[in-house]
Amino acid sequence: MENMIGAKALMKALEKEGVKEVFGLPGGANLPMYDELSKSNIRHILARHEQSAAHMADGFGRVSRKAGVCFATSGPGATNILTGLATAHADSAPMIAVTGQVPVAMIGRDAFQESDIIGMSNPCVKYAFQPRTPEEIPEVVKKGFYIAETGRPGPVLLDIPKDVQQNEAEMTFPDTIKMRGYHPWTDPDIVNVERAIEMLLSADKPIILAGGGVIISSAFAELQAIAEMLMIPVVTTFKGKGAFPENHALSLGPIGMHGHAEANKLMTQADCVLATGTRFSDRSVGTFEEFEKRLKIIHMDVDPAEIGKNQTTQVAVVGDVKASLRIMIKMLQQKAIKKSDDNKWLKHVNETK
Repeated sequence: MENMIGAKALMKALEKEGVKEVFGLPGGANLPMYDELSKSNIRHILARHEQSAAHMADGFGRVSRKAGVCFATSGPGATNILTGLATAHADSAPMIAVTGQVPVAMIGRDAFQESDIIGMSNPCVKYAFQPRTPEEIPEVVKKGFYIAETGRPGPVLLDIPKDVQQNEAEMTFPDTIKMRGYHPWTDPDIVNVERAIEMLLSADKPIILAGGGVIISSAFAELQAIAEMLMIPVVTTFKGKGAFPENHALSLGPIGMHGHAEANKLMTQADCVLATGTRFSDRSVGTFEEFEKRLKIIHMDVDPAEIGKNQTTQVAVVGDVKASLRIMIKMLQQKAIKKSDDNKWLKHVNETK
């Protein structure tokens, strides 16, 4: 345990999470953070607008797959990051936004540059914290990174009142964290993986739809292995571009509004789809009702909220895409199943390409 002010505890907690850069803009309500930031080993990248700082943190999270961090002051500074939070939330990018807030005693009194950023951000973050005492800071930082980087990644908001940043307390920095009520899915139901295999093997014209979840979980090799073992052509969503090599013989490229004509045509002719890490965006599948009428759907996703949201699913495999595909590969190997490329569907696919 060590006595320090809340702002210093924040920097130490960020350093313990491996943070080396933050993107931000100083203001009255977060000056204590900046005072301590200047004494830390964390590099500050100054933005000209808080929205830019939020987008920088979002981009950092997408590329590194570690939560990007941005700083903003209270009131207009905090509201300026909302678009960045919404973007990261929509695209499943890990991110930590740290905002200053008016002192605890002034919250709810319409103080200068006070805003209910917790309430405003609620629809576009995985979780939002507002510590009311300095000693809470190490724990909420640990929880914030855990939530942002596990399960389906996304943004987390830490809204820290100015007096909480300034006041001193005895700090404990947890090495691990447990959160009651938050249990991100990782391992899929084996029975549903078995059902998915049976459905794929019984299909005459199967196709794989790879979404951004494949990239997030780094399931590139596993996706390619499944496609090659079962000789199934692969299309991608707009966010899934890069999930499967487009120079591969089984690749049809992206589908949807910005996709390839032949990929869209073959998608309408398939009778079964293995959808991995996708939310079935209207930009990818068009009219939801028409899409699900045409084919049987196996939906593999880490977020159970996505199952059945846009498409009726015959088999749901809830879990990390990489882990789910690995189990599927193992089951296929145990069954010694490997399909030939000499079939009518693949011949038709190659002729259409």
